[in-house]
Amino acid sequence: MITTAKWLSAIVPVCAFIYILYYYKQFEFLKKKPVVKSRTEVVTQADSVSAVLNSNKDKLLKNIKIMENEWHTVGGIAIHSLTIDNSTAATVKNLEIEFKYLSGTQAVLTSKIVTIKTPLKPKKSTKVSGISVGYVNNSVVGCDLKIIDATF
Repeated sequence: MITTAKWLSAIVPVCAFIYILYYYKQFEFLKKKPVVKSRTEVVTQADSVSAVLNSNKDKLLKNIKIMENEWHTVGGIAIHSLTIDNSTAATVKNLEIEFKYLSGTQAVLTSKIVTIKTPLKPKKSTKVSGISVGYVNNSVVGCDLKIIDATF
């Protein structure tokens, strides 16, 4: 009788533990999971709307030019005044410009990208003042500008 009680006192808690795991659905890891099937469909260049928009965007970006770039440093922070000519038929909402600061040997010391959120009216030149690009080195003698992206 004592031997049977010892065996029952060892087996009953193990069985109770297994039942609790079964009740709370903790044996899901034993089941085989279904294989997820995915299908990739290649869209041709003619069907792609984004490709058409990007080709038009490149044409429009060529019609936006920076006519004047006046800049100076105040405490090491570069402040720019730009005259931007928008010869497109659309209003430009945002304009991303890359500022490349050059040394005396025309080597690029630092490059920064700034988004200008001033709307540029179509077929007009707009003066944008007070563009703060951030800290630049004291050895900077020139600045090249490049228009990277525009939102119409």
